[in-house]
Amino acid sequence: MKTKIMGLLLVSILCSGGCFTVNALATLSTEKDMSFIVYGPPFLTRSGDLKAQDFPFIPDVAHSKERYVPPSEPVSVDETIVTLIERLDEELILHYLEALTSFGPRVTMTDACERSGDYLYNEFVSMGLPAQKLSWDVGSYSDYNIEATHRGDGSTNDEFIICAHYDSVEDSPGADDDGSGVAAVMAAAHLMRNYHFTYTITFVAFSGEEQGLLGSRCYVEDAVANNIPIAGVLNLDMIGYADTDDDTRYLTIYQDTNNPLEWISNYTLSVAEAYYEYLHLTLVPSGFSWGSDHYWFWKKGYSAIYFEESHFNDYYHSPEDTIEHMDLSYEVNNAKLIMATLAELADIGEYQAPLKPVITNGTSQGAAREAYNYSACATDPQHDGLFFLWDFGDSSEPEWIGPYASGMKCTVSHTWEKKGDYVVRVQAKDEMGHVSDWSDPLAISMPQTNIFGHPFLERLERFTLLQSFFGR
Repeated sequence: MKTKIMGLLLVSILCSGGCFTVNALATLSTEKDMSFIVYGPPFLTRSGDLKAQDFPFIPDVAHSKERYVPPSEPVSVDETIVTLIERLDEELILHYLEALTSFGPRVTMTDACERSGDYLYNEFVSMGLPAQKLSWDVGSYSDYNIEATHRGDGSTNDEFIICAHYDSVEDSPGADDDGSGVAAVMAAAHLMRNYHFTYTITFVAFSGEEQGLLGSRCYVEDAVANNIPIAGVLNLDMIGYADTDDDTRYLTIYQDTNNPLEWISNYTLSVAEAYYEYLHLTLVPSGFSWGSDHYWFWKKGYSAIYFEESHFNDYYHSPEDTIEHMDLSYEVNNAKLIMATLAELADIGEYQAPLKPVITNGTSQGAAREAYNYSACATDPQHDGLFFLWDFGDSSEPEWIGPYASGMKCTVSHTWEKKGDYVVRVQAKDEMGHVSDWSDPLAISMPQTNIFGHPFLERLERFTLLQSFFGR
């Protein structure tokens, strides 16, 4: 929630059930009338209106400041991350944008907002990620945030969060504000679930942002109450609008310049520099901003950074905030850089090939010219779809078949034309082309020939006498 013009400031915040209740509204101009001191966020302002030195910001004591040690090594290009970000394209972003905007204005506590939240939840579930709806209640407002988790390798409990808000204002489809951020979060979840990371990654979509960062405040206060070890937060709010070609070369970041924990901005700049040859995108550090869901992470002492498009959207909070007024290529490029940053922070592992398939069903003896069924299954560490290549040890030409879901049984039928001893084996390949080892071999003996498989004699098979005479 942000604007360069005059805005409303919620000036009285009372604690209520772990969140806050709004008591009064006051007008705050860009002239910086500081005749009163407020410790809540000026919800409708951007960094150009209020700076940290102008408006006192006193973070609460961080409960987990010493838990996470930021990376000290310089960032260098990781080819696994290059492969990851190259999988992100306009088609995937557009898929989520069209789905979100199809609900109409997603105003908190409306049916459209609820249905869009249900959609996001179901999408996370379909990705195979543990997901949950986290309800919140603030005064007369109540709704829920959507959260999904991709677990790390278990060596640490620390987690990184990538987040955006899925609600919008009245009369606006909210394509850029903040469908763009949510689409990037969903695309990251869709792609990153297929990789292993040292750190847990949590994907969050907040509601109540447009009413004063309500969903994120309750989320952060719950994290504090439960001592959740949040190592860092990437907040995405309006990353898909560009007015000129020059705008597409830059992405704005806001950071808490007075907070010694804000190592994350320097690290993000290092990632942008390392991957510049792939993205040609320059980050523009723009100081402090109060205007989005990162605020409450800062307030509670967590490291966080806020990404926003370089040119503020001309159609902000209007019916014209549509996909047609977005630059999808710019959105994709921004999302790639953010995803690369997250992958570097969470310590991406090597992309693993599927595990060796196991032949689960099939005879080891039989007769030539008779069909037999064989089954195998394999699992993929990234949960990619799998293709199978069967080798039956004869002159038949094997071909990849699939895809099958990871862990799903693949069943094929095969006929050996001649008597003999054979070896059956099978191999799996994921959607990225990574190939497993061959399965353990299954020895097959075909000592007999079914003569009724012969084209001439098979017509005689219906005659009982002849069948009895020849036997099998």
